Amino acid sequence: MAWYSKIFSAVGVDLASTVGKVIDELVTSDEEMALTKNQKLKIQTAYEVRMRELLVKLDNQQAKHEENLESELTGRLKLDMKSDSWLSKNVRPMALIFMTITVSILAFFTVFDSALTEIQLKSLKEWIPFFSTLMMVIYGFYFGSRGIEKVQKIRAAGITEREKAKKQTSSIDQEPKG
Repeated sequence: MAWYSKIFSAVGVDLASTVGKVIDELVTSDEEMALTKNQKLKIQTAYEVRMRELLVKLDNQQAKHEENLESELTGRLKLDMKSDSWLSKNVRPMALIFMTITVSILAFFTVFDSALTEIQLKSLKEWIPFFSTLMMVIYGFYFGSRGIEKVQKIRAAGITEREKAKKQTSSIDQEPKG
């Protein structure tokens, strides 16, 4: 008996949609249909505009967030450099050296298969994506943060030079008293 209801419910849905279309065509004028299409277009356009605005807002928020992260990172690096601890000043170069040596040794073993079993080589090759990502992060952090530090020093030096130039021009612009 369940198959009867499935057949008639499908027929009922088709019948209802067909009857609805016929009634819609008979009752609704062409002007009303055009007005409905215009309203749909307006709604769709407003939706697209709003979505673009939200995407721009999201991009701006993401850029501000990344900028905040960079400034916090730079602040931590400045604190590390002001520290009296030898380790805090040299942890970045030591991590860079250690990981470079480790990855170089693992690459050597992978390329030249020197006395490694198949299982050892297979497990070593599974770690390659991890070490690649780790090395990119370490190199990017080390050299990127060094670059940021240098750019900030140059920018700070440029600001002080501009301030000196402004002071000189303001003293030249003043009329002599006498």
